[in-house]
Amino acid sequence: MKPNTEKRVQQVREILAKQYQADSNLILLGKSFAITGPQEEKLLGAVQQSTEFLQLINMPLVTDIAGEKVFAGTQQTITGRKKEGRYRRNIDPTGGKYTCVETDSGVIIPWHLADTWARMGDQFMSLYAQFVQRQIALDQMMIGWNGTSVADNSDPTVKKLLEDVNKGWMQWMRDNLPKNILTGGKTADKIHIGTDKDADYTSLDHLAYDLRQGLDPVHRQRTDLVLMVGADLIAKEADAAGKMHGRTPTERSAMKQMDLMGSFGGLPATILPNFPARGCVITTYENLSLYTQEGSMRRAFKDDDEHKGLVDSYYRNEAYVVEDETLFVGLEPGNVVLEGDKGTTTNP
Repeated sequence: MKPNTEKRVQQVREILAKQYQADSNLILLGKSFAITGPQEEKLLGAVQQSTEFLQLINMPLVTDIAGEKVFAGTQQTITGRKKEGRYRRNIDPTGGKYTCVETDSGVIIPWHLADTWARMGDQFMSLYAQFVQRQIALDQMMIGWNGTSVADNSDPTVKKLLEDVNKGWMQWMRDNLPKNILTGGKTADKIHIGTDKDADYTSLDHLAYDLRQGLDPVHRQRTDLVLMVGADLIAKEADAAGKMHGRTPTERSAMKQMDLMGSFGGLPATILPNFPARGCVITTYENLSLYTQEGSMRRAFKDDDEHKGLVDSYYRNEAYVVEDETLFVGLEPGNVVLEGDKGTTTNP
């Protein structure tokens, strides 16, 4: 690294030591240090603020590595009447129990990139922090929507969507209330979407309306429900809308996804980062949680000759939780077949 970069790196060390009340000698040596107390909330908040989606869901600290859900039961009805005595309902957690698992984020920032950032003067720290925090957040969302297992040794070269790092929200539903995840239509393990003769759903409106009926009746008319939809489904809907209005293929391809976004099946629709391309989920943001075990967080920052860069590490125990399974419905993304896919028929 260049001398000016060395100066900026030292400033990072000093800021980390002050911000997390850590031993400056540990940071200088590149050793990991524990994050405790208010500093835990500070780090969680920094990561959460880096993406809009994480700001909308729950990201609490939990005391135990495993246990009962934090917010479960609060969305049940609690009003009624008893002829004898008072009416009461328990809000004891129902459904699955969470288990936090070891999660380790580590990135190498090459010296040449650090040198580039250093030329921007006082912006170095913000560029560095934004780079690391945003990638942690994007990984969390990728795991949340694609995670299916917890491997002893995760392999991003094979599981490119981080499927083996942790079990995400979809897997929580598969494990705890599988009937709320649609897996097939007229054909087992196939969900056909299009206007062809084999279609189970002719549009996103049709799909959203049908999925909504899978929610518990107490939740179906909530005003905070959101339709989370994948990019492939939106693109197919845009293509269908373009054909309906007589647009040419070139004009249809130029249609922006956001031009189509509005509501489907009476629900506001959104495309989320790292959401399955053929996925579709109806729930509320507040029904999704990402727990971090209190006292499990550790960080390290090191100028590493072997890796020719700055190494930043963030270790913690995490769990992805659906608070109320009856408030979550979706379809199996891998089972979705779109009109025009190889092997499907298409109307002229």
